[in-house]
Amino acid sequence: MNLTENTIYRHDELGEVLVLGVHHIFETYDPDSADGRLRSRVVRYTAEWDDYGPMPSSVRTTPVDEFRTVVGDTVRTWEDVEWSTNDPLD
Repeated sequence: MNLTENTIYRHDELGEVLVLGVHHIFETYDPDSADGRLRSRVVRYTAEWDDYGPMPSSVRTTPVDEFRTVVGDTVRTWEDVEWSTNDPLD
């Protein structure tokens, strides 16, 4: 199963979770050659979010292989609300 950023999945224990991204963690990495020794891959996700993004301190990380054992079908794609400091306040 490929995990997709900004997608809501059904989680066995937490209900619906929003996947924020899949990240590679390197032991060593050379930016000039764009090559390194991969240590692990983790998924960033949250079970608490609104239209603007995850709630503060609610983001979790878990190894990708472990996460795949507790996550099921895709529910839908999450689309955040764009907000600008120039927007008038009601």
